[in-house]
Amino acid sequence: MKFKLSLFFGLAILIVACKVQAPKRTIILKSGLKDIKYSINGKRSDWHISPELKPDVLKVECLRDSNAVGFKTDVDSIFFSVSVHDTISFIVLLNGRDTAYTQIIGIEKNVNFSAAYIQEHKGKFEVAVPEVHELANILVAIGKIGQLDSNMVDMTTPYYKKVMQTFLPFANHPAVAVINKNITKVMDDYSYGYYYALKMNACGYVFNEQNEIINKGNVKRMGFDAPDDPFLINSKIFADFAKVSNFRMFYQANKNYYDSLVALYRQLNPIDKMQKWLEKKFGFSYGNYCVYFSPLIGGAHATTRFADNGFEQTYMFVCRAEKYPNRNDALNEMINSRVVFTEIDHNFINPVTDKYTQQVNKAFADRKKWVKETSSNGTSMYGSPYAVFNEYMTFAFYSLYCLENFNPKDVLSMIQIMEKMMADGRSFIHFKAFNEKLISLYASKKSISVDELYREMLNWSEKQ
Repeated sequence: MKFKLSLFFGLAILIVACKVQAPKRTIILKSGLKDIKYSINGKRSDWHISPELKPDVLKVECLRDSNAVGFKTDVDSIFFSVSVHDTISFIVLLNGRDTAYTQIIGIEKNVNFSAAYIQEHKGKFEVAVPEVHELANILVAIGKIGQLDSNMVDMTTPYYKKVMQTFLPFANHPAVAVINKNITKVMDDYSYGYYYALKMNACGYVFNEQNEIINKGNVKRMGFDAPDDPFLINSKIFADFAKVSNFRMFYQANKNYYDSLVALYRQLNPIDKMQKWLEKKFGFSYGNYCVYFSPLIGGAHATTRFADNGFEQTYMFVCRAEKYPNRNDALNEMINSRVVFTEIDHNFINPVTDKYTQQVNKAFADRKKWVKETSSNGTSMYGSPYAVFNEYMTFAFYSLYCLENFNPKDVLSMIQIMEKMMADGRSFIHFKAFNEKLISLYASKKSISVDELYREMLNWSEKQ
């Protein structure tokens, strides 16, 4: 009897405990300012409180099993341990009245270069027209802005006409609606941000045996600092477009054409030669180069790089190569190589510029002195002194490369083409004078270091 009674009371206590269990406590971080700080594993960054976003999300790339994430305001602080697939919600209470719903989401490590991958790729370069990347460019081409923006889409080729004939009948598909919703204006910063995220991230995706689009990349997300991956969000919609439009059949039918473009690209763009020249001049190197292009890309080029396990890989997203029958072999190589050289070169120029940001900000503070802004030339994407200077320096360094690798007569023709393109076509209005100054400095002292060139060019720029 005693045993039964004690069991009864035990059950009663358990029931009561369940009834009075408190709900999960709402975590609140107080702040008197909209701009606060956050840190991930000790690395600090800025955070702008945005009550209008519901929720405002911080995605944490989990480089460790457990990652320390903290937020610090003028009056409060809060800390969490975050792992892959964790979702942690809290509220930032601004000035005691405005609530900003905030989430931390733990995501997988973005870059994974295994020992086997490094051994296979070190010292090599890849040129490819990836299948899902081509799908992305076709979606852009049949979108409303893609039909207007010749920088995004090269509309001059028979291949473009074939794409439009094949896929424009599917322009009402939900996948194209996604493109039209996010690419809304010609030469618009947000639209280009989405465009780059779309086509760059596409290179990590493949079709599986079920014709689903899945991410198999050693780099999961390549698209700069875009907050969302368009393919992660829309993979099913994009895969459905591929299915109903017979995209995969189209891609296979044009595979010989893509392969011929890859062969021509390798012929006209000796990346190993450019790489050796840059590494010798700058004194550092990268492990591998990947060049991805589409026959549909106009002038919207990009480059980015990633490192893991002691190995660094550089990715370039550029247009196709083209051989001009009225140019000799040297000029054909220079005209084509300029495109990829100035993308590779950013990976050397930008890290050096980082050492001189104060001088750059001073010399290029008056942006309108260096760039003529128009609604159609895309210079709004170079909004800072840092970005403007890097573009000047990157293209000017190509002149030095040409001078060391081709005969003077051909180089003079190439420099005239490039200076006109930069000043008139892209509105970097003082590029000719800048380029001439760099060439004269280099010619006067062939052993001059990159740092000396930087200091001289920044002193000259400040006086202009």
